Amino acid sequence: MMKNKIKILLPGLLSLTIAATAVASGGGNEQYTFMGDWLPRLVNFAIIVGALFYFLRKPVRDMFKNRTAEIAKAMEESRDARERALAALTEMERKAREMDAETRTMIADAQVRGEKDKQALVEEGKKIVRDIQEQVKTGVDIEVQKAKAELAIEASRLAVDLAERKIKDTITGQDHERIVKDYIASVGGRG
Repeated sequence: MMKNKIKILLPGLLSLTIAATAVASGGGNEQYTFMGDWLPRLVNFAIIVGALFYFLRKPVRDMFKNRTAEIAKAMEESRDARERALAALTEMERKAREMDAETRTMIADAQVRGEKDKQALVEEGKKIVRDIQEQVKTGVDIEVQKAKAELAIEASRLAVDLAERKIKDTITGQDHERIVKDYIASVGGRG
């Protein structure tokens, strides 16, 4: 595109440079008259402007048409880009709203699950407490029974000792001989 512009403007600039050089090379001490000196210069200038207009009219017109088309195309592309950006923004906002709603749903679900888990843990804890209480009660009952049995054994031992002492205190030598004879007679009579 830039090369086309240079190709178009280069001949025109070259012609202007040649014309300017021709004007500058004129004598310095001469008197200028309109018809003698200015008229040929004006004619040369008109010829150069006419030639430039004739040769550069179409390329300059095409350059401006192309530039107008480029600007229109750029505006259309920017309009399309803006529409795509707005669509993308709308889509992102929609996704953000969906994510927000999904997050709220997940939090609510987590809270419900947490409550259910809490209730399950409380119930499990209560069951464990009941089991431990039953184990403790069973253990206490066993220990009470052991203690009762030990107390019964000890009470019977003490009763035997007491009875033995009482018998020793109350039985005389004659009672003792009679009991031994009765025992021997009962044992001897069997055999």
